[in-house]
Amino acid sequence: MQRALRRLNVTLIPETCVGVEVGALLLANGARLVCDAPVLAVGTQAPAWLADSGLALDEAGYLAVNAFQQSTSHPRVFAAGDVASRVDAPHPRNGVHAVRAGVPLLANLRAAMQALPLKPYTPPPRTLNLLACGSRYAIGTWGPFSFEGRWVWHWKDRIDRAFVARYAT
Repeated sequence: MQRALRRLNVTLIPETCVGVEVGALLLANGARLVCDAPVLAVGTQAPAWLADSGLALDEAGYLAVNAFQQSTSHPRVFAAGDVASRVDAPHPRNGVHAVRAGVPLLANLRAAMQALPLKPYTPPPRTLNLLACGSRYAIGTWGPFSFEGRWVWHWKDRIDRAFVARYAT
C-alpha cells in the first residue's frame, strides 16, 4: 500500500489528527499541517450507545458475541459486523467478515424465534481483500500474500458487480 501511495505522490503521515481547520489539520504532536485536500484514514469505533446499553462488551467497546453471534450477556440479542466482536474467534474488522456473517446470523435469528437449536458460525481463517487504487489498478491480499495490477482491478470489478447484481431489483 505504501508503495502504491508513493507512486501516486500521496504523502502518508502516520500521526493522529486532533483538529480540522480551513486549509489545515492539527496533529497530536502539535504540528499544524497546511493542505488543500487532506484525506483522513480512520479505523472503526464501537457505537457510543453501546457503552450505556448494559450489554457485555469487549475491551474496545464492541458488543461481545459468541459462536452463535449471540450476546454473551443477553442471549436474546444477536449481532454481527461492525458492531460486534467474536470473543471466541477474534478476526479483523472488514466487510468480507461482516457480509459472510449475515446469512448464518439470519439463520440463528430464525432459529431463536422458533426455539430451535442455534448453529455456530466459524469465520474464515483468511479473506480475500481487494482495494481499488484508481486508474483501473488494485491491490489484493490473501493471508500473508499480496498482489497488484490491472488484472486485480478487473477481478475486483467482476466480484463487486456480481455482488451488487445479487441485490438488484
